[in-house]
Amino acid sequence: MLYFKLINSSFKRNMRSYGPYLMATVMLVVINYIFLATEANTSLKKLNTGATTSAMLDLGFHFILLVTLAFLIYVNRFLWQQRSREMGLYSMLGMTSRNLQLLTIIEKCYLIVISLVAGLVLGIIFEKLAFLGLGYLLNIKHISQPWFVPAAIGKTVLLTICFFALIALIDLFKLHCLTPNQLWQQESVHSRRHGVIYTLAGFLGFVLLIWAYYITLTIKPQISAISHFLLAVVLLVIGTYLVFIIGSIILLKLLRKNKRFYYKPRHFIAISGMIQRMEQNGASLATICLLCSSILVILFTSITLYAGIGSTVKSYAPEDVVITSNQRLTQAQKNTINSTAHQHQARINHYLTYTMSTPQYGYWCDNKFVSQGSLQSMDNKTSSSIILLTTKEYNRIAKQNVHLADNEALTYANNKGRSGAVTINNHKYQAKSLKHFEQYFNPDHSIYTPTFIVLNKLPQSLPMTTVTTFNYQLKGNQKQRIKFENDLQMKLRMNNLNFTGKATITSLINGLYGGLIFIGILISIALTITTTIVIYFKQISEGYADQNRFKTMKQVGLSEKETVKSIHSQVLMVFLLPVIGAIINLGFATPAIRQIMVQLNFYNLKLMVTVGIIVAVGLIVLYLVLYALTTRVYRQIVDEPIKEVEN
Repeated sequence: MLYFKLINSSFKRNMRSYGPYLMATVMLVVINYIFLATEANTSLKKLNTGATTSAMLDLGFHFILLVTLAFLIYVNRFLWQQRSREMGLYSMLGMTSRNLQLLTIIEKCYLIVISLVAGLVLGIIFEKLAFLGLGYLLNIKHISQPWFVPAAIGKTVLLTICFFALIALIDLFKLHCLTPNQLWQQESVHSRRHGVIYTLAGFLGFVLLIWAYYITLTIKPQISAISHFLLAVVLLVIGTYLVFIIGSIILLKLLRKNKRFYYKPRHFIAISGMIQRMEQNGASLATICLLCSSILVILFTSITLYAGIGSTVKSYAPEDVVITSNQRLTQAQKNTINSTAHQHQARINHYLTYTMSTPQYGYWCDNKFVSQGSLQSMDNKTSSSIILLTTKEYNRIAKQNVHLADNEALTYANNKGRSGAVTINNHKYQAKSLKHFEQYFNPDHSIYTPTFIVLNKLPQSLPMTTVTTFNYQLKGNQKQRIKFENDLQMKLRMNNLNFTGKATITSLINGLYGGLIFIGILISIALTITTTIVIYFKQISEGYADQNRFKTMKQVGLSEKETVKSIHSQVLMVFLLPVIGAIINLGFATPAIRQIMVQLNFYNLKLMVTVGIIVAVGLIVLYLVLYALTTRVYRQIVDEPIKEVEN
């Protein structure tokens, strides 16, 4: 009975710490349950994109598990610092090590029960809402989901118990290793002397950041783009920690050596205070910076892809149906199209047939296209493809009246056209970039961006492809359009490479990108919760550390106004560093993300910039709101010693 009284009184006394902690753990339980319940849905797996969506959900779930585990370990470390003095006091009053261990276990059981009960109740409620949102994103109206998913509930309970058991073991190990005197004495942070290796590590952090940014700026749309981007992410993580923990201190100490700059009241207080803050909070600030960077990149990528579905679909199918073949459609095939359209009560219009060269894959080197042949011949150098059209075909397709000399060419690509002197198939041309080409598309559905090139004459040795496109009018919903396209493809006996239906490809991309943005939003919520709690506990740590600073600064003669202004300005500067770093990271990551998106046939740069600005502004607003809310708690802690001094 004594144990429960001690735990209850501790909870009431430390509600400033336990309240936000429990709110965060409850929300993480909710998100874990939503992932597991959605992943277990049987009707979702039956969709065309069910396997892909399930794989993405599984990947997102494992990422959330890592976030949950890291969060619990980090926050438990802070709670331990708050409870260690209590444990030391109980030990001095006669409690044995076994009594303290039992008290710790009961405390963790309290936290497990509260987190699970509240988390599962909210999870069951919000899971229905989340599933409706997923159905909207996938553009699917009829997906069934039961109120209770026993398998998801069981897994959530098991995982939560395992996580709390792990942090309980960590606390029990600390209790076993520390003496009552060590528990009672609070850890104090002293300024340390740093050697040459420390300095080199700080400069290494800046070098790693520059290297990571260089990689992101020079990534090309090749098959190795994702692996290069992941390398840049690893370098960025290591570099960010080194810069925040070591590099910032080195920079501040260099400013301190400048006597003219340092020995001024304003600079003296700011720099000396900042050095101590960065030594204490460098790792926390780096973690906040990386969490904010993750939120920005995940939301930026998923929202951009989903918002650009229309332009992506157009790059696969400029018309409702696109058929590619090595010869023109036979009369029998045309009759099949007409009869199938009649069966589905569809009306065919805007027939268009033209001939172009089969895509040649390779890479551009100083405005010279180095051809590697077909798609099967690609390697790590492959970055694009070219498709040749005669002037006559182009004029007929685009309804233009263009006249070219034998050494002139027109080029068009969604991401970047070629102009000036170019060399193609060992022939030199003076190229001019087209502003628009309505029939532009990616015939092989490959990751490489095609460039359409209009010439007077094409080399005779090139293999040719015939393209047939048409639109159709059909009374019915998207499902009936997909049914018509699938039926037509089956009757024409064509594979997915030769037959592309706009309704079908739209459904597939909706399923892929809709699932991606659903997972991105859930992960972003989890990261936002984690970031908020990390910021909150960092502010509390700052508050307790600044209690003595306020008292000391008042004792040496500074007014309360000067003291408050100085310390609050330092806190704000330290607080803003992570979000500034996150926005810089997003800025440098954007070119690399764009090159990866180009491989997904997304070319809308204007949309990317718009989404990037909106996401960045949103993060800044949220960050400042969090600062305002957490600063209240900070001031409540810091204002206490000022009252003592005044008395």
